[in-house]
Parts: sequence; structure tokens; C-alpha cells
Amino acid sequence: MPTHPSVIEFVNDAGTPIRVRRSVKRQKTISAAWKDGTMVVSVPAALTHDAERTLVLDMVKKLEKKMARVSMPDADAVLFKRARAMDEALFDGVAAPTSVRWVTNQNTRWGSASLRSRRIRLSVRLRTMPQYVQDYVLAHELAHLVEPRDGHGARFKAVLARYPRVHDANIFLSGVSHGYATRSGHGEPGATPGYGLPLGEDEDFDDVDEFSFDHS
Repeated sequence: MPTHPSVIEFVNDAGTPIRVRRSVKRQKTISAAWKDGTMVVSVPAALTHDAERTLVLDMVKKLEKKMARVSMPDADAVLFKRARAMDEALFDGVAAPTSVRWVTNQNTRWGSASLRSRRIRLSVRLRTMPQYVQDYVLAHELAHLVEPRDGHGARFKAVLARYPRVHDANIFLSGVSHGYATRSGHGEPGATPGYGLPLGEDEDFDDVDEFSFDHS
């Protein structure tokens, strides 16, 4: 029987925190469930390392796809409502987003915004993370709409600082990005999803072509 640890944690290439639990009581089946922003997968302890890796990654992909499909219109409406409330509370309604949606096609960043249409898009990968982290990314994009010409300059940072958990969210997302870089073998910021390492060096705001500027 394999002697590897009974519990292992890592972040997959999509930025999903995963905890694998090996059980000697479990013989032939595996199960997975979301718990506190982490995908917990239970597997038989007798599995070989290669078999376990294949089964776990396959299960995670299936659940990620399922999550992306479930109640997306309702989830978008809830997200838009959160964005408008945050805009009023933090930015006096200046950002005025016209649309805020979850999307599945943002693989190199956590969020994006467009000055032209004032639309905001957040990566569906954030839905597995704590709400304060989701709200930080939302505040980040709203702050771009408040200070559209400042990039990540002093005025932008001063506006974003109105969100009370900037530091905490930075640490969390930097940890996710670092986990991705470690597993993928890339240590450069451009190789990580989201805002990269260190956080805040993204080029996610483009006032010419909506959501088309891929940073490196």
C-alpha cells in the first residue's frame, strides 16, 4: 500500500484549491465536494500515485465545468447587484458599471473592465474563493472605472484603498498564483493566472478593445 500522506493540498492549473483525502475505508469510489472555498476529494488509500492523480484531476475538471454551468444568469444578476452596492458604498456611484458577469474564458487574469462600455467581467474561478477575495477583484475593476486614465498609479491605488481588505485579498491571490507557478514549473509573473506575482502588475483594463488585452 502506498505510504504517501493521508491528506495533500495543492492548487490546480485553473487556480482551484484542492484537498485530497486518502481513506483506508474507501475501496473503489472517489467523491468530491466544495467546502469553505476548497474542493475536497476523497480517494481510496490503496491507489497508486499516478492513478490517484488522474482520477482526482478528472473529477475536479468535471465539477468545475458543472459549477460554470449552474445558474449562471442568476449568479450574474447577484454579482451585478453586489457591484452596484459596492460602487455606491465605496465610490459614491462614480464607477457606474453597465454590466457585471462571470465568464469562463479568462485564463490569465481574475477580472477585466472596459471604459467604452463600462462592463466588468470576473473569472468564474473566483467563485470557489472567499467572498472578500471576490469583492476585492470587483473593487479593483470598479476602481479602474473611477480612475480610467491612471493605470495602477497613485490615484487608482488611493481609490482602491477604500476597500478594507486589500492586503488580505492580495495575500490570498498571491498564494493561489504561487501555487499555480510551483505546480506548472513557471516562476515568472506572466506565467501565472490572475494578477500575477506580485499582485497588481496586471494590464487588465483596456479602453479600446473590450477584454482583449492579454498581459505578459
